Amino acid sequence: MVTHMEGVTVVASNAFFDFLTTFEVPINIFIIVAAAVLLNWLLRRLLMRTVKQIVRGVKKAQEVDTTSEIQTSPYINARAVQRTRTLGTVGRAIITWVIAGIAMILILGQLGVNTAAVFTSAGIVAAGLAFGAQNIVKDILNGIFMVFEDQLGVGDLITVGTINGTVEDVGIRVTQVRALDGTLWFVRNGEILTLGNSSQGWGRAVIDVTVDASNDMAEVEKSALTAARSLLTAPDVARKVTGEPEVWGIESAFGDRATMRLALRTRPEAQWAVQRALRAALMREFDKAGIKLATEQPKLPGTQA
Repeated sequence: MVTHMEGVTVVASNAFFDFLTTFEVPINIFIIVAAAVLLNWLLRRLLMRTVKQIVRGVKKAQEVDTTSEIQTSPYINARAVQRTRTLGTVGRAIITWVIAGIAMILILGQLGVNTAAVFTSAGIVAAGLAFGAQNIVKDILNGIFMVFEDQLGVGDLITVGTINGTVEDVGIRVTQVRALDGTLWFVRNGEILTLGNSSQGWGRAVIDVTVDASNDMAEVEKSALTAARSLLTAPDVARKVTGEPEVWGIESAFGDRATMRLALRTRPEAQWAVQRALRAALMREFDKAGIKLATEQPKLPGTQA
């Protein structure tokens, strides 16, 4: 009985080894693909976890909800957060491409392909394609330079041509920008010739107030400064402001209208919220001081409605 069982075990063992020998190449290829997928998932997850920990740590230390509200060394810390996010998105793409390349080389080796000859041929083909794929090369190089020169980052509010929105992803070849109306724009990196970034350094809330010219302009200036300084006592607005309000004077005067400009330095991306709050404060203060805002400009004779 024992001899029979041993015989069955030997036969099963031989059959298993015969199976491994017969299908060695497909099994090795499957292992390579599975290992590549698993390694790619682990490295990408580890990278994004590190990015989130860095961002969360900075925000927790500053006790803020958004990057633009970071208070201590705002430029350095805020850009560190944005740069970390951007490098994280680019790093994910690099991890995927590198692992895929290594896996492909290993699979070719399993298939008995001479990888040295493949590399030589690939070099020749790449040199030939470089002339026909100049736009792709331009996109990739420009994307790399934009990231490492810190021209933009994930979460930045930028203007590219006629597109104004928030950067959602910075890829090797394409940058994704979410416009204010919700449209997601895909912008080729090589086509970005001029880029405006509202998330770097600081912003400025600029308000033009047009009042009736019969008002005492000194009183108008005093009331405008009072309204602006009142915002500095509101916690939700004060943390977005980094400077003192300034009256730049009369920007224009025409007939019974005079336009005065008021400016207030803010944190990046906060200028629009401060402008809205400042307009409301100006209306309240002007009403309290009895200052008349200008009425609608009358149309000249002969002009169309």
